[in-house]
Amino acid sequence: MQKVKIQKYISKEFKGNKFSISEIKGDASNRKYYRAISKKRKLIIMDSSLEKRNYNNFLKFTKIFENKKIRIPEIFSKNLDKKILVMEDLGNNLIYDKVNKNNFFEIYEKAIINIIDIQKIKDKSINRYTREKYFKESFLFLEWVLKSFFKLKISNKDSRKLKKSLDFLVNNINYEHNKLVHRDYHSKNLFYKSKKVIMIDYQDALYGSPLYDFVSIINDCYRDIDKTSKNLLLNLFLSTYNDVHIKKFSNDEFFHNYHLLTTQRHLKASGIFCRLSVKYNRHNYLKHLSRTLNYIVNASYGYGNLDIVNYYAQEVINILNESNYSSSR
Repeated sequence: MQKVKIQKYISKEFKGNKFSISEIKGDASNRKYYRAISKKRKLIIMDSSLEKRNYNNFLKFTKIFENKKIRIPEIFSKNLDKKILVMEDLGNNLIYDKVNKNNFFEIYEKAIINIIDIQKIKDKSINRYTREKYFKESFLFLEWVLKSFFKLKISNKDSRKLKKSLDFLVNNINYEHNKLVHRDYHSKNLFYKSKKVIMIDYQDALYGSPLYDFVSIINDCYRDIDKTSKNLLLNLFLSTYNDVHIKKFSNDEFFHNYHLLTTQRHLKASGIFCRLSVKYNRHNYLKHLSRTLNYIVNASYGYGNLDIVNYYAQEVINILNESNYSSSR
């Protein structure tokens, strides 16, 4: 929807307010976001007119999370026909911007407890992460990173090895412990306001590995966490998870799945970043590509069945370092 139509819509919905409208730099989707400011109030407008399924999912999970007291932005108005939501403006409180050395553990401990709370939700209407979905996401690395973005000539032999490696990866993820996962739980989708963690962009939630959201925030594509802090958070999550759930993780099983999910998550993320660049000329995510690829290298190291993945991830990191792709586009 055009900005002028958004202006007209919001003025009609909230009469007595003269709003100024500005578009907000969006996420890696087709949704558009606007900030509406008047003397009386500040609002966020989400335009999902190009994403009907995601809009319906957003409403579905809004209801689920609200019922379970998981903090999400308050919705003030919705238009089912236009696929528009008007919601609470959380201000400049993204964890990405707000966290510092003084508040790091306060914020991240609450973000981890929030993951555990999300995992308690049970709803038969929610779909599951299948092996096929894990594989399709992981395959984005081969399709968009190696072939489309870096234009590497992958031999048929190596293509078969990569596919076999991805099969190993998705077949060895633990499916017995499945819990509800947000699926994009990182510092740019989490706010910290009034001592509470508030999450956005939750419409793609599924039942999947209980480590998925933890991996997403501790190995965040958008910011670094030092090794000491990361180890403390690893221990916090494992101990809290085992305290809450009947089916517990042993240390070995936990770290095995931690490495597999880190690899899978970032094969997907790097593929999405490169697809956005190649297909949609959206290059702003490339500055996070090297960090994302390094997560793959570190997590897959030592797994013989993932050697080929490790090799190609390191190969494209070397190309990035030599040619400075991220700043040349």
